[in-house]
Amino acid sequence: MTEIRNFCDKENRVLAKAAIGDAYMVGASLVGNGFQHENVPFFITAHAIDASRNIMIFGLSDERFSTYKNPMFKMTLKQMADVRWDSIRDFIEPEDYLNQFASALSQMQLKAVGEADLPSICGQNKEQAYRDFVSEYEAAFQRDASFGVETRANNILVRSFMRRYEGVAKSGALCTVVAGMDYNGIEYYSPASALSAINPLMGLMGSAIRNRQAEKSSDKLGKGTPCDGLDWGAKNKFLLVCPKEYEKDAFNDFMEFVQTFHMDKALRMRFYELRDQRIQMRLQETIRFQGMAQANMQSLMYNQQRLTQTLAQNSAAMSDMIMDSWNKKMASDSRISQARSEAIRGVNVYQNSYGQNVDVSVSADHVYEDRYGDVHGVSGNGLDQELLNRMDWKELNK
Repeated sequence: MTEIRNFCDKENRVLAKAAIGDAYMVGASLVGNGFQHENVPFFITAHAIDASRNIMIFGLSDERFSTYKNPMFKMTLKQMADVRWDSIRDFIEPEDYLNQFASALSQMQLKAVGEADLPSICGQNKEQAYRDFVSEYEAAFQRDASFGVETRANNILVRSFMRRYEGVAKSGALCTVVAGMDYNGIEYYSPASALSAINPLMGLMGSAIRNRQAEKSSDKLGKGTPCDGLDWGAKNKFLLVCPKEYEKDAFNDFMEFVQTFHMDKALRMRFYELRDQRIQMRLQETIRFQGMAQANMQSLMYNQQRLTQTLAQNSAAMSDMIMDSWNKKMASDSRISQARSEAIRGVNVYQNSYGQNVDVSVSADHVYEDRYGDVHGVSGNGLDQELLNRMDWKELNK
């Protein structure tokens, strides 16, 4: 039976959890040598490998990039020593982004043959995932409204989807590859400033997101009205690579992994804490630059801390809800599996006083345990209680 397993690194630190079968060897890595992006202090990778069938399942958390189109942003960035240049790249449409990910990790030329929704934790909680993503930017706009400049974000996309591919391994074997991700992206418009050039969560200015096209599942970021910049990436990315003959079983394993994969709670809290510290550092830099009042700074930091706590709680709640649902499903499946097994074997299972399970034919109308723990099935009428007392037997209930 598939159970929730810990995905640990070489130091045996638990980084993630997900459902995966015992046939798989599992492991994980923490990639945390500095911020991957201004808002991503670290990310994790997790893998599950069945060497006997050449099946690989892979998960990655928290990847984000920025694309700057405003020339003044680019000029300001060049003057800043600690900008993560590897997080600044040309915008890629979601489908192309997923295709590149699948091809790079599978090391194959792939042909997309199907697309569907991704039933990840974010995919199963679409509205909450959307609200959490939007709240990050709304908080940034509200913080930076105090600096007196308005910003607009009129195209947002939060979407969980997956694609199935066909490919040929170097060995010549036909393979199935399935890739999926919890994509998020936003276009923003803002007068250039020293802080807004870094990242919208650090310094875009305005009062609110005005046009939430993501509620209509807009799927064309970077294709509309010219904007100053975009943030885009994936909350989670997933990959399955398997030989064609194992596709059915491997896909079922992959789906269980996807539905339950999440970063360890303590690590996720640390993720938000580090990001909060980074945001507050940027606020301090800007406030010093603009000579803002200390009271204003304290208010901004308090609001940021509340947002950090809320996002951490929402992340934990979403994971807990899925885990609770999974555990109930496993318990139900276990009962169904046991009942099916008993029916096939023509027995009912009873437990004696020593905690041992004993099979008794379904033809038995009454089942008794003697003083030694042995179990006896009797068809027809039950034994008289006085007789049972003399024999020191007791009746067992299923």
